[in-house]
Amino acid sequence: MNIPIRSLPRHTMQSGLMILVILAYLLFAGCVGPFEPVGPSEIPGQTGTIEPTPSQTVSTEQTASQPLRNTPTELPASGYIERSYGYVPYSTPPEYRLTMIESNSKKDASGTIIIYGRMKNEGPGSLSYLQITFNLFDSNGNLLGNAHAQVEYFGSGQTWHFQSDPVPATNFQYFKIAGVMAQ
Repeated sequence: MNIPIRSLPRHTMQSGLMILVILAYLLFAGCVGPFEPVGPSEIPGQTGTIEPTPSQTVSTEQTASQPLRNTPTELPASGYIERSYGYVPYSTPPEYRLTMIESNSKKDASGTIIIYGRMKNEGPGSLSYLQITFNLFDSNGNLLGNAHAQVEYFGSGQTWHFQSDPVPATNFQYFKIAGVMAQ
């Protein structure tokens, strides 16, 4: 018994090959891949609990010493951070002990807010990078924005006279420390 074998037309084979090439390209480019598993907080019908991140409170008046010891940050265990001279690898922060000696705010001539003060590194070692983020609030407790102050190479036992970048914030009343990033 002879069964005739027919080949596909040439244009059909070329089209199929082209589709396979495109799919392979998308797969290797990361555009197509396996689905991510659904985490416990993403299961339909279940509600997750969001807990606030603890933060240090800083009043707008001069303050007594406020220790900041490894406050929680929302940074990954490793990655890259931007410095004045480019991007550098970031790893788990070292053990540090920082004390806010004083902090205050002022409105400059253009109407922007500047947070300033002094902080001391009482830790066992130097920090190659330190950034403090402040939340700015109005009288109703509404978040108006963030102010940041950063320093590179903050040695053990040193006192840093910091000043945040100016931030426009109408109706500003008070600020709180939102986060500390140390490396």
